[in-house]
Amino acid sequence: MPLRKQGTLVKGIAVLFASGAAAVAAPAGASAAATATTPSTIPTASCVQQPTTKAFASVGDNADYSLAPGGDFESSAGWTFTGGAKIASGNENVGITSGGKSLQLPFGSVAVSPSFCVDESNPYFRFVAKPDNALAGYAAVVFYKNAAGKVTQAQFTSSADASWGAGKWAVSKVSPLATKIPLATGATASVQIAFVSTGNLASAISLWGAFAGGSVGTTSIDSLEIDPYRRG
Repeated sequence: MPLRKQGTLVKGIAVLFASGAAAVAAPAGASAAATATTPSTIPTASCVQQPTTKAFASVGDNADYSLAPGGDFESSAGWTFTGGAKIASGNENVGITSGGKSLQLPFGSVAVSPSFCVDESNPYFRFVAKPDNALAGYAAVVFYKNAAGKVTQAQFTSSADASWGAGKWAVSKVSPLATKIPLATGATASVQIAFVSTGNLASAISLWGAFAGGSVGTTSIDSLEIDPYRRG
């Protein structure tokens, strides 16, 4: 379901970016592109790439991936949680990463990753998600800094989904990262990924009042991985 139909749930949810010095609002539409008009980066040496594995080979994706900072959700270190987002028991069972925990996002909550370096060799990211109960939905929103290192409204929704009921752990689509950031040649960006629990607005409008708070709209996220090599 396009996120623009869920926009009223996403719009106005404040998320902390970087050190928390500023807040920006999640976009109101899934098709929103990066709004920066200048490269949001500073020319520097390339990012230091982390060890890689073919994490998603079991689902036919043979690209190399590296674990994002805190991407296994075994600890909350570096993450910023609002609205009830938390680390909960239960690892994804697709087999991307091992462990015993994952990110749990009640309806309306937000989890913002630690900042990490992205250059043109980091085109995509993927993760594993599961609707925990009825009316669940989420958006993965990418934030980055401008050329002066200041927080900007430059952001785009890289991945989004919604469901009508509880489901199984499933791998996300290949989600744009560097391919959507206006990187200058030889430049890097300081990036964070925010997971926003949007719910499924189409059904929530008529059914929300029939459920107790917290009983619907919860999504779990795990195994956040970055593709460190531009493909093709």
